Amino acid sequence: MNYNYSDLSPTQFEHLVILLCYEIFGMGAETFADGPDGGRDSRFEGLAQLYPSTNRPWDGLTVIQAKHTISYNNKFNDPDFFNPTSESATITAEAKKIKKLIDSDGINNYIIFSNRKLPANANEKIKNYLCDETGLAKESIGLMGIEAMGNYFKRFPHIADAVDLNPYDVPLNIQPDDLADIIISIKDALPDIKKKNIEPNLERTDFIEKNKLNNLTNSYAQAILKKMGDFYEIEDFLSMPENEEYQQKYAETAEELHAKICIYKHDNHLFDQVIENTIDLIINRDNDCKRNKILTRTMIYYMYYKCDIGENNVA
Repeated sequence: MNYNYSDLSPTQFEHLVILLCYEIFGMGAETFADGPDGGRDSRFEGLAQLYPSTNRPWDGLTVIQAKHTISYNNKFNDPDFFNPTSESATITAEAKKIKKLIDSDGINNYIIFSNRKLPANANEKIKNYLCDETGLAKESIGLMGIEAMGNYFKRFPHIADAVDLNPYDVPLNIQPDDLADIIISIKDALPDIKKKNIEPNLERTDFIEKNKLNNLTNSYAQAILKKMGDFYEIEDFLSMPENEEYQQKYAETAEELHAKICIYKHDNHLFDQVIENTIDLIINRDNDCKRNKILTRTMIYYMYYKCDIGENNVA
């Protein structure tokens, strides 16, 4: 089950992790507390109940870390999290901390929880790196991403109930995976799509009428119209038969986004702000969208102009 981990506060995420640690390690898992290095960690000492397995559970002193991010669709192998050549990368900093803890406290095991995806190759690379840098045995290092946490929450569903987690309780909760795929594909195709200075043939509500329905200001409408040439390129890309996969992703993304906006928007909202909040949330939650801010903005403008998001007066 997928929860809105990114919508939790760091403290809420820590609470969630501790409740999970009660199940996989034992009730002796400590709540997260400030450490001497300014970080926050938890500890468990003794024989784990079932981690990493009931046949060969960890024993001794285990240090537990929780690394929360508000961004969506982040991964363990993102450069800000794991980059052996960067002193500021999270794992690099953690390696130094682990070495100090081995010397000062004699820790035996280390596990890090994060609301990030954990690809198999990243799992191996990070464990090998921490093993080489700290001297901990590879089997004494644990990485827990959203995939593994999701499996544990299926096994222990009462945990989510204990912290009142609801997968659907945030009105504007956007997951921009598919949109990011479309944006990257369009970016790659742009050199082969010739820009045309004509209005794309899009079926839509009259633009002025649509703006009145949605309470969109004239100045913001003009900013949208400046992207008309780019709309043609998007329409050209999505209309290609070989891009049927992206047509489907676009349709699903636009439908979901429209539904979320309908819940979020109130009568007193300017649609200018609704669009801006949507763009900001998408950019902050996906690194591909963040690296392509202009194209991300253009895609949302295109969705509005094409009448895939916002109210329409279609007969």
